[in-house]
Amino acid sequence: MKLRYIFITIVLSGCLFPMFVFAQDMAYPIEGDGILSFLRRWNRIDTSYVREFKELNIDRINAQGGLELGTAYLIPPLHPGDVYPAPEVIDQPTERKIFGNKYKDFAIVSDNLKDACFYIISGHGGPDPGATTRVNGHELHEDEYNYDFSLRLARNLMMQGAAVYMVIQDEYDGIRDERYLANNNGETCWGEPIPKSQIDRLKQRVEKVNDLYAGDKDKFKYVFAVEVHIDSRNPKKQIDLFLYYADNPQSRLTSYTLRDEVLKQYKKHQPNRGFSGNVSYRNLYILRELNPPAIMVEVGNFQNTRDRLRILDPNNRQAIANWMTNAFVEDYKRVTE
Repeated sequence: MKLRYIFITIVLSGCLFPMFVFAQDMAYPIEGDGILSFLRRWNRIDTSYVREFKELNIDRINAQGGLELGTAYLIPPLHPGDVYPAPEVIDQPTERKIFGNKYKDFAIVSDNLKDACFYIISGHGGPDPGATTRVNGHELHEDEYNYDFSLRLARNLMMQGAAVYMVIQDEYDGIRDERYLANNNGETCWGEPIPKSQIDRLKQRVEKVNDLYAGDKDKFKYVFAVEVHIDSRNPKKQIDLFLYYADNPQSRLTSYTLRDEVLKQYKKHQPNRGFSGNVSYRNLYILRELNPPAIMVEVGNFQNTRDRLRILDPNNRQAIANWMTNAFVEDYKRVTE
């Protein structure tokens, strides 16, 4: 007979467990459960929960390392930022596997963006590498770093409950923590090959986003398109975050929200460095022709030595994604409240 799982709480005795532990959640597995599926049901997604589960249940796990029906197992306490039950979110248009094996599993930490939809466009891709540079014998292509920035931002937004489209996709390259990202031309535009002609490339991604937006604009309170680039200019020119907005009030206001968040973070983490980020209107094709509010983000100068150090550092790429996510949460509040 299949056993239904139940959620129970037991009071722990000081003679059996440390005195600082007062109570511990326990539950029964259901037929077919392994440790991962058991933990996932309680929104313990991060792989560190597996180690904690094994430590808590060392005497309950069977000889094969599995779970036994009819045995109640201790559930690891939630980590800071994780919640149970997980906030309900709409079905995601972007599959989690795109983030790669290391990053595909993650918890939805809030519903801050539950009525928001984003189109994330990684600049260049396919036959177009964008700007190139050489470092320590490695030829580096802008599009690979644009894509990594974009994936990190997309994942963050999904964790906040947003619906996210990764418009440019590469089925082989998930989020990568290397400094030197290998080059390839396997990116597609929502599954379609990217054309060689520049104008055709731009038209393809604009038309795809506009088609999606036609079906999404009445479903969400907040819809936004973001194109991610790295600038390429005089090697002596160090830049921070450059933001270009479309000819529309929401694009302009959102750009300043992002700029202010990055400025705040620079003051916090590098108070003596200063910040030279810039916000401006640009009559760029992709901003002009996109129907949803849109901005373009330039995250540094690929030719400048100091900027390049920031771009190559995976921790910095994640930090930029985190700051942008914080800004979008604030902007969402401004628009919807």
